[in-house]
Amino acid sequence: MCRINDCKWGQIIFTAENVIKYLVKEEEKMKQGLNLAKRIVLFFLGMSIIQLGVALFLKTNIGSDPFTVFTQGLSITLNKTGLKDFSFVQMLAGKSEVTPGIANMIILIVLFVIILFTEKKRIKIGTLICVVGVGPIIDFGVKVISYFPVESYNYVIKMILLLVGCFIIAIGFSILSASNLGVAPNDIIPFIIQDKTKIEYRWVRISLDAVFLIGGFLLGGKVGIGTIIAMLSTGPFIQLCLPYGEKCVNLILGSYETKTEEVAA
Repeated sequence: MCRINDCKWGQIIFTAENVIKYLVKEEEKMKQGLNLAKRIVLFFLGMSIIQLGVALFLKTNIGSDPFTVFTQGLSITLNKTGLKDFSFVQMLAGKSEVTPGIANMIILIVLFVIILFTEKKRIKIGTLICVVGVGPIIDFGVKVISYFPVESYNYVIKMILLLVGCFIIAIGFSILSASNLGVAPNDIIPFIIQDKTKIEYRWVRISLDAVFLIGGFLLGGKVGIGTIIAMLSTGPFIQLCLPYGEKCVNLILGSYETKTEEVAA
């Protein structure tokens, strides 16, 4: 009799343990889902801040970073073709114009396809967000900046504003990077080239920036004192902001991260 009761109690305890384990797993899944949602929001926030800085680059019109120069040049060139009359361009831009945002989207889509056929494992959710989100945000940022008479300011003020733009980009990048959801296609390409050629990343990056800069200049992009300012200041600003961006993101994700680390320990 005792053995039968012991067996029943054993089954009850075993069942209870399984239920508890199931509930713990479900709670963990919910926390992971919430954590991912927070990371996506932070990634989108960081990306938006970056493009606001890019919009400031474009409106000062005294030069900018190599990739933005290429984007600007491609926009100018494509506006000389019939592409601006396509319905999808008019739908995205709200007018018959290939804006810098649309030009950026075209570049990212092309690079995305290249990555898809070469090393698709590098594509993360953040990469997809960049492909569809960066272009419209650039155009929105340009519209916001257009409310201020930036183009009429004197050269010194424009240089100061461009420096502010570099700092804004650094803030956005620090948040985007800390979200750990991937990077834009144009930032993935150097890593692929590095893996294929075994050349140091810095030389690959410098070479690629040179291609974007020369290509953008030939297409009509603005190269000037702003380009030098962007090249000299963006890196140090990013290095300055990265620890603070990481702290900010960890603070928002802290409750989940801390519990995860405790469970792992």
